[in-house]
Amino acid sequence: MRSRSLLHVGASFSPASRSTIPGTSSRSLAAVSYGVTLRPARTLPRLLLVLTLAGASALARPALAQSAADSATAEILFNEALALLESNKAAEACRKLEESQRLDPGVGTLLYLADCYQQTSRTASAWATFREAAYMAKARADEREAVALEQAQKLEPTLSYLTIEVSAPAGELTLLHDGKVVGQPLWGTAFPVDPGVHQLEASAPGKKPWTASIDITPGPYQERVIVPALEDAPAETLTAPPVQPVRPAEPTSDGRTQRTVGWVLLGAGSAAVVTGGIFALLARGDDSDAEAECRPDRRELCNPAGVDLASSANTKATLAGVSAGLGLAAAGAGITLLLTAPSGEPRSGEFTVRAQPLLGGAEVSFSGNW
Repeated sequence: MRSRSLLHVGASFSPASRSTIPGTSSRSLAAVSYGVTLRPARTLPRLLLVLTLAGASALARPALAQSAADSATAEILFNEALALLESNKAAEACRKLEESQRLDPGVGTLLYLADCYQQTSRTASAWATFREAAYMAKARADEREAVALEQAQKLEPTLSYLTIEVSAPAGELTLLHDGKVVGQPLWGTAFPVDPGVHQLEASAPGKKPWTASIDITPGPYQERVIVPALEDAPAETLTAPPVQPVRPAEPTSDGRTQRTVGWVLLGAGSAAVVTGGIFALLARGDDSDAEAECRPDRRELCNPAGVDLASSANTKATLAGVSAGLGLAAAGAGITLLLTAPSGEPRSGEFTVRAQPLLGGAEVSFSGNW
């Protein structure tokens, strides 16, 4: 396992490939242990040291338990990754090593992970991981720093680079490379990428998005992509809240009231028409009686009785016309209400109203079948 804080283990190691990485059963990757040096603790009173360590252990017990569990899980994943590498399943092994490194970071795990990336032709990822291992080894005074730097330097001539240039930068332009944001300081700068297909996206408020697929070949290789000026988005792309269709109000009743009013109007109208007919008959009778009171050769010459009868005939004829007209209108309104009244049952059959003017009156007839 890794060297602890009070124990220093010296080691030398030069992995050119996975097959040359010794110590496959441990993430320490120490090929040769050539010295053990114990670093004595500072001179402190024994009682103070015991009390301090006791208090610290009580506070740190949950964190230590969690750290121990993560370390054990990381060790299991690491050993599974080595077995996969032996079976030439580098892609699966890389995922195991990534999770092992996340749970318990270590220089040895990074070295194996970088070598795994190299086997899967992910040269840029391997180069970056070797450099990360060198940084960690330097921070921990681990002699494997030289090994990591050497492997990174060997990969540099084989890297593929991508340069993204923005021809007309928008104020709020967002540039993505494989879903990750490319900061503006990196625009126009060549950076290493793994060989394969990469996705580029550019977007800005009020603009049409731009996308492109770039196929990067194994290095040494240089690819340059220019992001064009984004076009304005059409006005119709601005979505408005959906307009809900206006539905006609559902009837609040079953139409009984409307049918009742319709029948009342129909009855009143029919009565008015009949009354008009009666007035018409009376006017005709008065007109006939008036003729008997006038001279046969000159009908305009009548005695007082004839004049009264003629005036009565005219009045009754007027009443007949008015009554018949109002009656027809009321009857028509009543029929309309009856025909348009809502009903849960479908209407069938026909209903017909006929009005025929007559001399001095009118005739109204109703017919229907159900």
